[in-house]
Amino acid sequence: MGNLMLKDLFLNRYSILLSFVVFALTLANGFNTVYCFFFTLLFLIGTFTQYDGFNKVDLLLNALPYSRKQIVSSQYIGVLVCITSMLIVLSGALYVINLLFDQSFSLLSIKSIGLLYAVALLDAAFFVPISYIIPPKYALISFGIFGLLTGIIIVPAMRFYENYVLKLIADYGYNLYYISGGIAILLFLLSWSFTIQIYKRKDV
Repeated sequence: MGNLMLKDLFLNRYSILLSFVVFALTLANGFNTVYCFFFTLLFLIGTFTQYDGFNKVDLLLNALPYSRKQIVSSQYIGVLVCITSMLIVLSGALYVINLLFDQSFSLLSIKSIGLLYAVALLDAAFFVPISYIIPPKYALISFGIFGLLTGIIIVPAMRFYENYVLKLIADYGYNLYYISGGIAILLFLLSWSFTIQIYKRKDV
């Protein structure tokens, strides 16, 4: 399992590096820090799930002594590791930049980190099974369409978040986070189980 996770991280090294570029560009364009993290995690997860198919790695893996359950599980665990690492590294980088260069980039609160983590889990719950259902070239097109739609609706979504979501958070406090987090974790685990069943039945 450890070797499978290392394989995922190695194949996605350029995707991980480009995620830092995405974060820097969105931050430089004056987006709120939360949205910068959102765009970065969306890009990372969407590209992280496509490399196996493009590089025909699944053909090699099925010739090695790994079960299909292990192959799928390594990808889900790899996504969790990347999400966690990205949030920690970028949050630390913002803190250091503010400290050394007297900048005023807003740092993420614990609530914001929890919300971003929940959204990232939902993104992964969608993109990982898609990468096993749809051929890679079409999956990338679907990711492109999803990204385009995200770009179109992002301004209304920001207004909705600022006008309604923040009010709900103020009214219900941590209960809303517990409920949202629980739903995100449940959907992520269901997606994990669903993808294992898909891959077990898939001809490679």
